[in-house]
Amino acid sequence: MVKNYHIHNGTLNRFPVVIDLPHSGTRITNEMTKALLPNAILANTDWFLKELYHFLPEMGFTVIENNLNRYLIDPNRDPNEDLTGDYYHLVYAKNTFGHPLYKRPLTSTEINNRLMGFYQPYHDQLQQLLENKRNVFGSALLIDLHSFAEYTHPSLNPTADIVLGNDFNRTTSKKTFNYFQRLFTQRQYSVANNFPFRGGYITRHYGSQKGIFSIQIELRYKKYIEDRYFDEEILTHWDPIIFNHAQLQLQQVFKTLASDLDNGQLFFN
Repeated sequence: MVKNYHIHNGTLNRFPVVIDLPHSGTRITNEMTKALLPNAILANTDWFLKELYHFLPEMGFTVIENNLNRYLIDPNRDPNEDLTGDYYHLVYAKNTFGHPLYKRPLTSTEINNRLMGFYQPYHDQLQQLLENKRNVFGSALLIDLHSFAEYTHPSLNPTADIVLGNDFNRTTSKKTFNYFQRLFTQRQYSVANNFPFRGGYITRHYGSQKGIFSIQIELRYKKYIEDRYFDEEILTHWDPIIFNHAQLQLQQVFKTLASDLDNGQLFFN
């Protein structure tokens, strides 16, 4: 049985923050392996984010990492969506490049088994972690970590290094958005405001709950994997110079966040 997720500092309440990595997992089940087409490519994973952000638990942050590939079932999608679609649905029939994944269409029973066996346990655990923070601190912030290759929608503006999404100030205040924007710009990252990623289901769902706020942070592949164009591919390595530089910059971002939280200088709303 594939273990759904891994939690760091689940019972440690140093900060009113939960950090999740929903798309960084790569594991799939034996059943899925057998069902896939021989040439299926599970592209556009949030590659290597667990390794990139490995310092977060050491700082005292509560972190939940999804171990499962988003193509098994995508925890960042609304469970009330049509379960038989392809892209932007819980279980993809095609990958993000529009190419078929399976030898035959999945049955509703197979999809529901993934929903109950993998999707729901992850969200139950994330909900519990956030409620615990809210009970201890009075409010909680969810930081939803992702990465991307290229923009998913056309833009005349240069592609940013970081895209911050808070559903246009619906899941956090503008003040909180500005705080995170400042953290990244101080480290020489260019930052985009809610375009083309305004926050997925996780950001919007939990950020709509009383006393829980959320922000999505998207980091461009070029800024931590390799400085090149990324096609339909499965990644197996990173450029150590680019990766290590990014890790040092991100450590400073989260050290500042931790310090401001410790000093009581930050209140999420």
